Amino acid sequence: MASWIDTLSTCFPCILPLVALVGLWIARCSSERAVRKLAERTFLAMMLVVVGGTLRTIVANDAFWLLHTSSLSIMIVGAIFPGSAVRPSIDGF
Repeated sequence: MASWIDTLSTCFPCILPLVALVGLWIARCSSERAVRKLAERTFLAMMLVVVGGTLRTIVANDAFWLLHTSSLSIMIVGAIFPGSAVRPSIDGF
């Protein structure tokens, strides 16, 4: 039973940035209203997972704290950076 825990702990540094990027990608690529609402909730849930993982690496003084902190920063900047999916059309069409 301890083998899957060891496997997860060795993969943890790679999993957290991937979760961050997938959450950001889902939130930024959705354009329909219903899908966008679900994507924003998914992004928020993934952001909470990244925050928890980042706090864990900082408190445990892991070597990957900088990678996880930068993943969290990318999520925050990506969420507030204006993109093509959120720009309203000028013509109203």
